[in-house]
Amino acid sequence: MSEYRIGDVARLTGTNISTLRLWEQHGLLVPARTETGQRVYSDADLARVSHIVRLRQINGLNMPAIRRVLEESQAGSASTAPPSPASGATASQAREIADAAALGLRFRTARRSADLSLKEASDETSLPVSFISTFERTGRGATVASLKLLATCYGTSLTALSEVPPKPSRNAAEVVRKGQEIHAPSFGAGIQILQLATSLPSLDCQKWVLAPGARSEGAYTHHGEECIHVIAGEFSITVDLAAPVTLRAGDSISFLSGRPHSWKVVGEETVELFWVNTPKSF
Repeated sequence: MSEYRIGDVARLTGTNISTLRLWEQHGLLVPARTETGQRVYSDADLARVSHIVRLRQINGLNMPAIRRVLEESQAGSASTAPPSPASGATASQAREIADAAALGLRFRTARRSADLSLKEASDETSLPVSFISTFERTGRGATVASLKLLATCYGTSLTALSEVPPKPSRNAAEVVRKGQEIHAPSFGAGIQILQLATSLPSLDCQKWVLAPGARSEGAYTHHGEECIHVIAGEFSITVDLAAPVTLRAGDSISFLSGRPHSWKVVGEETVELFWVNTPKSF
């Protein structure tokens, strides 16, 4: 399992050291300590900080309200919490588990902010109560299509529920170097999403890396317009129930996001896509 110093956590989550210390004083965080008294944060702590940031910046909650949400989440998942990473797990596996759990918590918070019970969310989306409940506890088992249904039901978007708030910058432009992209939580097996432009309020700009067999598992819609450019591999997309269109490296497609669209990887090669939505409605 990875270990982070307080400066690492501040950098990775777009917060600052004094804020992290303040949250610790109010009981929102309880990091471990070394023998010399230095704070040490785990992957679970990192996910918790990201969740707190979202509760403050997106949901607008104050510290007492955040504490209640965190306590309710812990109480609701105590008996069925996802297994913690085994001591032999790699850092990437531990981070994946922590990210998945954080994503589930964000969806639970969004549902409660929309004042919806599990039953009401199920009725609105036609997704089973057991599925929604399990996903909120573990962040596992969902598809892009089902997550989009839930996000729309809660009056928000997948982007809003998955991206890490950008760290404020005085620079005129945002530069993202290769290998420094922000990884969005996994939306399903074989789906990796890299955020390329977090500072723009109306543009959702991402690189998608899709393993063979990855698919949306159903069609979905949202507001806006989008464009996809294939960098590598072979990709099939169906828009508005028309015949599937197969795209290969160098090909592009654009369409209104309000038209039902579904997609899948074709063949045995990993697919890389440049995917742009405007506004941020995915």
